[in-house]
Amino acid sequence: MAEPENIIPFAEGAPPDDLIVEELEDGDVLIGDPELDMMEELEDAEFDQNLAEIIDERDLLRTAQDLIGDFENDREARSEWEERYKQGLKTLDPDGGLDESEDERATRGLSVVVHPMIAEAATQFNARAIAELYPSGGPVKTVIVGEPNEEMEEQARRVREFMNYQVTQEMPEYFPDLDQMLFHLPLIGHTFKKVWWDANMDRQCSQFVKAEDFVVAPESKDLYTSPRYTHIIRMPKNEFNKYVQNGYYLPTSYFGDTSDPVDDVIGEIEGVDEYGDDAQDKVMTLIEMHVYELFDGIDGAVDDEDENAVALPYVVTLDYDNQRIVSIRRNWNQDDETKKRRDWFVSYKFLPGLGFYGFGLYHMIGGLGKAATGSLRALLDSAAFANMQGGFKLRGRVNGGDIQVNPGEFVDLDSTVDDVNKAIMPLPFKEPSSSLFSLLGYIVEAGQRFASTADLNVGDVNPNAPVGSTVALIEQGSKAFSAITSACTMRKAKSSNCLRS
Repeated sequence: MAEPENIIPFAEGAPPDDLIVEELEDGDVLIGDPELDMMEELEDAEFDQNLAEIIDERDLLRTAQDLIGDFENDREARSEWEERYKQGLKTLDPDGGLDESEDERATRGLSVVVHPMIAEAATQFNARAIAELYPSGGPVKTVIVGEPNEEMEEQARRVREFMNYQVTQEMPEYFPDLDQMLFHLPLIGHTFKKVWWDANMDRQCSQFVKAEDFVVAPESKDLYTSPRYTHIIRMPKNEFNKYVQNGYYLPTSYFGDTSDPVDDVIGEIEGVDEYGDDAQDKVMTLIEMHVYELFDGIDGAVDDEDENAVALPYVVTLDYDNQRIVSIRRNWNQDDETKKRRDWFVSYKFLPGLGFYGFGLYHMIGGLGKAATGSLRALLDSAAFANMQGGFKLRGRVNGGDIQVNPGEFVDLDSTVDDVNKAIMPLPFKEPSSSLFSLLGYIVEAGQRFASTADLNVGDVNPNAPVGSTVALIEQGSKAFSAITSACTMRKAKSSNCLRS
């Protein structure tokens, strides 16, 4: 047999006893175990590397199927919450969230107006909260923990000024996203903010995430102890290609029919349709899952079937259309020996709920909003019919002329009678009810009192009353608002910490 080529000589002249040496059919010699070599390659991977580049394709497909199954189970578990979410957003719809649609009422000549009680409360909350959370001097403030001294105060000043520069100058999306978030928050009761380093923009980014695009595991009590949560990302194909070019995602094929896992109720309310299949701007749906996983050969994991094995935090991004993994990245600080999960998201609640999600104005006074809309429509309808009455008239042998009176239109008169009043009977429409008007005022007052949007007319206060009494009235009326903005301020501090890290 010919002497095999490409054999690496050993210092002692013979390979170690535990070294695997295999002679192949073509005469070459294989030295070492390919599986062990692959595990060494996984262990030597850079900390920030996309691990999906080096994990076996079969393992990636199996992991993708498991994670997408977990995501769909989580989404199914909150299906009832999604229905309430849609109903809450529809309070801004022209139908007012009522069962009878605008078109059905319009064809009958009825009013389609919606009482703006909930929209007014949300607008006032937005206007007052944005001034509190984004003051003119910048949204970031610093607090010295411990005994302050001149050096620490100077350091706090530098941190505050630099972070305010980041937010106001380097992150132009911060203010409009915060403004939009503070309008959604009182309506829905729960919103999220994502703070992360963007590979395309090469800077810190802050993004408002709607509650419909954020799915948590059903057993979650809060965001920071949740075993799994998912961010649904809709991204133009060209933007995705930029991430691929920058090495952040793996390339994936595009089938052309995006299957959005969440219904776009906001687009329905705004009257903006999604792109068709022939549109130039193809939109992909990615799901970014923050999970605890075990990957063979990575970070010391050997057997993912071991019940006693401790899973580590990773961020796994999948192409939902193709059900393929495009990115796996470690989600802890490199120098953290405990491998504690890094939090990219901040959770904002309007009012504490019974579970993970908070309550909003729709949950609390949604019924009052519908009642106010119904009462207002009834008053307008009765006024319209009282002004232009309709009724009945007899049909006879003599044809009469066409009569067009809207909305109270009479049928053609086809008979002759000695007195036309005997052939026509108007319906007894009543004037708008004063009792119904008073009821509408009570409903609106109750809703405004709960939402703390009732205007305090200081001019009606006794002018001889002490100044302290007037101030106490103002503070009493803003207690609920102050409690909510205080909670938002605490969460904003958490967002600032994420931004700095």
